[in-house]
Amino acid sequence: MLKRLKTLLAATALSLTAALPAAAQDDRPDLTVAVNNLPGSLESIEEMGNVAVRISYSMFDSLIRRDFLADGSGTASKLVPGLAESWERIDDRTLELKLREGVTFHDGSELTSDDVVFSFNAGRGHGYDPLIGAAKRFMLTVSHIEPVDKYTVRVVSKEPDVLLEQRLAGYAFWVVENKSYMTMGKDAFARNPVGTGPYKMEEWVDGEYIRLVSHDDYFGGKPTAKSVTFVQVPEVSARIAGLVSGEYDIAVNIPPDQIPVIEGYDDLKVEQIVLDNTHMLVFFNDGPTAHKEVRQALSLAIDRDLLREALWGGKNYTPNGHQLPSYVMYIEDYPAFDYNPEKARQILAECDCYNGEEIIYKLPLNYYLLSLEAAQAMQQMWREVGLNVTLQPVENWSQVNDPDQTVNIRPWSNTHRLPDPTGSFVPQWGKESWVQKNKEDASRSWQAPAAFNALQDTITTSTDWDERKAAYREALDIWTDEAPGTMLYNPLETYALRKDIGWKPYGLYYMDLRPYNLTIGDAPNN
Repeated sequence: MLKRLKTLLAATALSLTAALPAAAQDDRPDLTVAVNNLPGSLESIEEMGNVAVRISYSMFDSLIRRDFLADGSGTASKLVPGLAESWERIDDRTLELKLREGVTFHDGSELTSDDVVFSFNAGRGHGYDPLIGAAKRFMLTVSHIEPVDKYTVRVVSKEPDVLLEQRLAGYAFWVVENKSYMTMGKDAFARNPVGTGPYKMEEWVDGEYIRLVSHDDYFGGKPTAKSVTFVQVPEVSARIAGLVSGEYDIAVNIPPDQIPVIEGYDDLKVEQIVLDNTHMLVFFNDGPTAHKEVRQALSLAIDRDLLREALWGGKNYTPNGHQLPSYVMYIEDYPAFDYNPEKARQILAECDCYNGEEIIYKLPLNYYLLSLEAAQAMQQMWREVGLNVTLQPVENWSQVNDPDQTVNIRPWSNTHRLPDPTGSFVPQWGKESWVQKNKEDASRSWQAPAAFNALQDTITTSTDWDERKAAYREALDIWTDEAPGTMLYNPLETYALRKDIGWKPYGLYYMDLRPYNLTIGDAPNN
């Protein structure tokens, strides 16, 4: 009897569905993305790492949007309207922005100037003791936000800021819904954020997946997919196998040696881009690496050309200094990172500061693509100049950051969030950076020369481009000499996906799934 009742109910449900008007049925496809890792938070300014922004970018919008595809490159810096339909400079410190009317958040409430003021207020992100300190380094120049009326705001900088518009289009300037944030509190909001983006939270199972569903009232048009599920699949082979079987539609972080495998299937393809992100090493001011000479030798011993050729097929590059060729202030003649093992041996011999002590390089697995392979190669390079480096792969970042554990070297990546040193060099290595303010262990913090931080202030606040560029070069010289870290290369990011999916990657880790950048089979993209 029970079995018969279930059959009857199922048949009734099917007939009711069939009777629905065509407009009420949602035949858009669901999208499944296999990712190497999932974030611990989706509070947009608390977690801005690689694994978080690929998700949060489709949940939030900024007042001004950077059109990465303006020239087809995925790295363009053209600015276009976002939540603000227009903006104008009132003076050299004040930018007035007119909000779009009728924009709705995921909970159905309307975007107003109150939400913008809350999102950018000093207590949340850039004040003396903000709720979320990670944002402060990206909001350095912001003084305050003024509501002019319901749909108009003014952003005021502390000093003249020649890059304020670009800054508002970047990290830390996503707009959240203020009432839900205040009601839920930061921690609950981080698990169920409310933004204006094309997709909103449906379900989050730690260590397994995060499922977003379409925000059908999105001001940029109805999203292409009905839902997007980010599934945590740490192993590359499993991501590829799931893509081949049809379990996944897109797989991230595909190493170069697997590209021929993907291209061997008629229904799959790859999309690639060299990122505006540089894989780095951080040398802690602790133990052997407290000596500048040891840090310099560690950098000089690295054959970056060999690493790029062996690991990336020579398809990527190493910047000449902490910069990118796309910078407005690009210093074309700045020296490349030197590979000079003889000089490394000489520095160690002359400094009388290193006698073969163990140097611990601790790195998390399944975070930076090919980081373990790079570490193994560098370990041999370091050994050849007399540096005794031990590799300690661990499961997660908490083990890397544990203040009770010895760590001398750790991996990192620096994303160039603006085409300017204030988009990476200043926030990542300046006086507000975690490198100089290591909360886990103050003894690991880099004691930067006062001149370095003063130069960073000039880079940030000067409106004279020649003065900024001169200060930038001098700061680069200090950073290179001090060697609190070093650059390895900008990685080639490869995505594998079904051939019937139209989607382009960006130079940042954003996975932009807005209608203008996503088509699936015959599904419309508007």
